[in-house]
Amino acid sequence: MLKQYPTAPRKTAGFSLIELMIALVVGLIVVGAVLALIVSMIRSNNQTIQATRLTQELRATAMVIASDLKRARSVSDPFAAAKVPIAAINTIDVSTPNCIIYGYQGASGGDYRVIHLDANNKVVLGATNTAASATCAIGGNVLSSTQVSIDSMTFSFAGREIDVTLTGSLANPNSGTDAITRTLTQTVFVRSVGS
Repeated sequence: MLKQYPTAPRKTAGFSLIELMIALVVGLIVVGAVLALIVSMIRSNNQTIQATRLTQELRATAMVIASDLKRARSVSDPFAAAKVPIAAINTIDVSTPNCIIYGYQGASGGDYRVIHLDANNKVVLGATNTAASATCAIGGNVLSSTQVSIDSMTFSFAGREIDVTLTGSLANPNSGTDAITRTLTQTVFVRSVGS
């Protein structure tokens, strides 16, 4: 007869409950880290898009201001203007904060222009026929976008060069992102007629 030897108990294939719980915890940690990374990337992308939009809006506003400021001091007949004393239309006034007053002949709406920041943080371009009515409270066309709030606008004037500095933020930023503020400076060279 055959002799039987005792056999060791067979190990059952599979995972124990402890091994399953450890694998589940490790898996949850990995999934949580991946989700945190994805949320961070989405937030960063959102802020980049908002900053780009703000920069584009400020650039567009500065270009409109610059295109009108380039005409400052221009006269319809430069030869006739060279023979007479400099008129008031050839002056540029930057003494009031957030405002510039200047003029050029033949402008639509009048020879005197005012670019200023209104109470709603919008850039306004006003035009008038007389120097007396060219004040920093004049109404006019809004140059800045409704999506941007211009926090400050400064003008520095020396010789023929005007530096326009706009600081703004988005009027309605997306929720969950930090407020983004940008500052943009545009340099404009004006006509040489005048002082």
